[in-house]
Amino acid sequence: MELKGIVPALVTPFDRDGSVNIEELKKLVKLLLSEGADGFYVTGSTGECFLLTDEERTRITAAVVEASEGKVPVVAHVGKIGAAQAAKLAKEAQSVGAAAVSSVPPFYYDFKFDEIVKYYEVISDAVDLPLVVYNFPQYSGVSINASNLGLIMKNCRIGGLKYTDATLYELERIRMQYPELRIMFGQDEAFLYALPVGVDGAIGSTYNFMLKKFKRIWNAYQLGNMQEAEQVQHEACRIIDKLLCVRDITAVKYLLGRKGIECGSCRLPFNPITEQEKQLLDKIGDLD
Repeated sequence: MELKGIVPALVTPFDRDGSVNIEELKKLVKLLLSEGADGFYVTGSTGECFLLTDEERTRITAAVVEASEGKVPVVAHVGKIGAAQAAKLAKEAQSVGAAAVSSVPPFYYDFKFDEIVKYYEVISDAVDLPLVVYNFPQYSGVSINASNLGLIMKNCRIGGLKYTDATLYELERIRMQYPELRIMFGQDEAFLYALPVGVDGAIGSTYNFMLKKFKRIWNAYQLGNMQEAEQVQHEACRIIDKLLCVRDITAVKYLLGRKGIECGSCRLPFNPITEQEKQLLDKIGDLD
């Protein structure tokens, strides 16, 4: 598995009756492949993972693997609170062709860090796939940093780190301490500013509908054209400003409609998008 570049964290399209719309999901994958996606991260936060059944999560992973046709890696998020449940989901993801599995730390019960390490051990031991640790302290309440990451790496087959945090100083500490680790940045609004730290790419929600912008940032930076990279990052941030006035997943799904991908609403208890929110998003300019 070579995890690098710009990797969309896919939304989960739903039909009007609330069931997973596999055909629109495959259509989204094909569109993003044509726009240069370097991989896919499925059934994560953006995919409404904790509002899906295990069967749905496995079916989504299988559909994305099939639609990707082996062209790019598919990373399946298998996060749960329970280690055994996450391991079972990881086995199912492996059986349908995922290139790697990933998980947020177990949450809610304020687990001690040795318990979190054990959670990752159980997942890693259950499969032959690399494990992408998902650091998202804002939602999980757990910070995986340069000081404690080594405890996980010592005991697990780590294939990378998804770093969704604004603390670039801590990111730099991780990069310096683990130079061989694959690090994927997870905050779209600060993507450009993480590149000098030495990340290998990024996994993000807004890449569902403005992948081309982030590919332009990535390519311009690689060529040393910082002026162009900064200009496009500013364009992306102005769009993200409007997304944050709605709700990011809801807004991403609505904006994908402009590209011909019908995603439906988010699952309850999320509120459906309002007419006022639609009008705000309709004012967004070029998504490419």
